[in-house]
Amino acid sequence: MRPQNLGDGLVMRNATAEDIPALLEHFDIVHGKQINDEMRALLEHYPRRSWEDVFVIVRPESGEVVSCVMLQRNAWTLGGIEFSTVEMEAVGTLEAYRHRGHMRLINDEYERRVSEIQPVFLAIAGIENFYRNFGYEFAAALGGGYPVTPGFIPKLAKGEQEPVIFEKVDRKNFRKFLRYREAKISGMIQNTTWQRLIHPEDSAYLLFEPTSDEQEAFFYYLVKEQEKTVGVFYLSRWENRVDVVELYLDTYKHVDAVLRFAQARAQEWGGLPVRVVPPNQAQIREYVRTRPAYGTKTINRYAWYIKIPSIPRFIETLAPLLSDRLKQTEFHDFTGELKITDYKEGFTLTFSNGEFGGIVENEDRDPGKYNLRMPRGSMTRLLMGYETYDSLAGHEPDVICSAAVQPIVMALFPQQDANVDPFF
Repeated sequence: MRPQNLGDGLVMRNATAEDIPALLEHFDIVHGKQINDEMRALLEHYPRRSWEDVFVIVRPESGEVVSCVMLQRNAWTLGGIEFSTVEMEAVGTLEAYRHRGHMRLINDEYERRVSEIQPVFLAIAGIENFYRNFGYEFAAALGGGYPVTPGFIPKLAKGEQEPVIFEKVDRKNFRKFLRYREAKISGMIQNTTWQRLIHPEDSAYLLFEPTSDEQEAFFYYLVKEQEKTVGVFYLSRWENRVDVVELYLDTYKHVDAVLRFAQARAQEWGGLPVRVVPPNQAQIREYVRTRPAYGTKTINRYAWYIKIPSIPRFIETLAPLLSDRLKQTEFHDFTGELKITDYKEGFTLTFSNGEFGGIVENEDRDPGKYNLRMPRGSMTRLLMGYETYDSLAGHEPDVICSAAVQPIVMALFPQQDANVDPFF
């Protein structure tokens, strides 16, 4: 972007590598010193970083960063399909400069950059309600975990050794971590859970070494049994607690060993409380859910904000799953059309013998000509699987579907979970 003089001694521009010290000072003030190591890793080692994706408002004479937004290029996956995304990160303004419209100015440049990159959707884990001002909608689950009750974790008998060992992940064995994770996701999630795509080159910023125990940080591990990898997970140390995240195992029998290890690390870090973030393997999830060691799940009523710039592009990316979903129902040989509208734009989805044929935009804006009618925010929640048609229609009167196609809509757009950590 071209630098823009905003008056009052402020300039909006793209950041450069020379701004890193000023950016870190800005993050210290706005977000807290405990994220310094993580943000330095993102700024210096994020493999998809372009300085065209970092937007700042600065005081040129001092170099002080007044406001900042970073665009993170990544991808989410669902059922093995990759959805290119951009995520808004490190959003903040120094307190003395707030309520001047800085975020709206930066967001305009952010959106211009998004239009060049053309992701399938945009995401942010941000301030309650704020991002609705920019067209986002809560549409993917985020948060929650099972607090661990230390006294209920089974202790090893005297002289007994752990059945597994824990090997710290570094850049040399990072691919082993990814291969195991990806195998579990592809073999067990089966179209029901959004996941973050992690690339081999992401080790450059994910495996940073924290400078102190006060810093938020992530510690990745392989679970090994007689030299064989039988599980993976990472510990997230943040907000004065430790979360066990991305826990995948060959057998639930190793969960207690993982928790003993996590508790030991938490004690080293000053006795922090431990949670298990719900895993998506059915057997592991049920074991965690029913064990008294893990207490009652804490559910944060929170979610990722999502914006879908192009409904056709999203549907076309989702297309293989639409056909798969129909094949598992009585509509496995459905041939026909499904016409949908958000009351501003209209689209026709075609199917032949249960296979998705394509989506085209319609000129007709008459809502009565469409099978499925819902506002754009509701449609975003439906497409992401945050809510089903039934749940949306139960509390939103302008979500309407003709009775004949309601079962097809329910089959095409079931509820989805999400296991996407905003700290990757």
